[in-house]
Amino acid sequence: MNRISVNTSDGYSVAAYRFDPAGPPQGCIVIAAAMAVPQSFYAPFAAYLATQGYAVWTFDYRGMGESLQGSLRHLKADLSDWLTLDYDAVVNAAADALPHLPLFVVGHSFGGQTAPLLPSRERVDGLVNIAVGSGSLRHNTPRIRRSAPFMWYLFAPLLCPLFGYFPGARLGVVGDLPNGAMFQWRRWCLTPDYILSGEPGARAAYASAEFPVLALTFADDELLLEAGSRMLHEAYLMRPADYRVIEPGQIGMQRIGHFGFFKRNSEATLWPIVRDWLAHYLPK
Repeated sequence: MNRISVNTSDGYSVAAYRFDPAGPPQGCIVIAAAMAVPQSFYAPFAAYLATQGYAVWTFDYRGMGESLQGSLRHLKADLSDWLTLDYDAVVNAAADALPHLPLFVVGHSFGGQTAPLLPSRERVDGLVNIAVGSGSLRHNTPRIRRSAPFMWYLFAPLLCPLFGYFPGARLGVVGDLPNGAMFQWRRWCLTPDYILSGEPGARAAYASAEFPVLALTFADDELLLEAGSRMLHEAYLMRPADYRVIEPGQIGMQRIGHFGFFKRNSEATLWPIVRDWLAHYLPK
């Protein structure tokens, strides 16, 4: 594992790590994080994929984790910056480092939702979506649906101007976010079809994406309903997604939820699903 810096087109330095296999790599993988989740959370899975022969990159969006420079209060950044500047720069850096090998993206939640909108998506040979669904109010689980209006109509409008960022860590909700990211996400969540109706051009980007998609949705996801996940993945028209719903009990696990896939206790049961799917798309 080596720490590296990836420079974006607007001059920001994004903190990243590259996990290399013991021998020559057979492919490259970029792991794109969920909202406000640090890249360190994905290190065990990245290390596992490296043992399977991949060069694996993790990174933090600007203002998050090791990519935070100074105070979040003064950071002007939204989700489009995370996508078109940070995420895109890492995908390009990974592709440039190993230009003759296939490049895959593993997207967790936000990281998978936005992948079809990457400017560099033509360089992506496959996408693995983990717990990727719609954050629209109508697709929230009942518990989240009861509390989400407080965040969107009370906490965000009041606290973002007061603090200069969304202080989610203090509230125990999501995490600290730049104001721009919070209000763009709010717009998505307050539209019926989430990113498909909340972000201009998103539905067309999904419809025209040509890379294969594996989608793993978990029946016990505490945040998102399966209906919202199906809605997003049915928007892939050029190549239908390989969509799978996993019940924890059916594979001998008590709990998976929105975050459990990336924990070490999933190595024997869930991680091989991704390993086998990726292997199918490697050059023979």
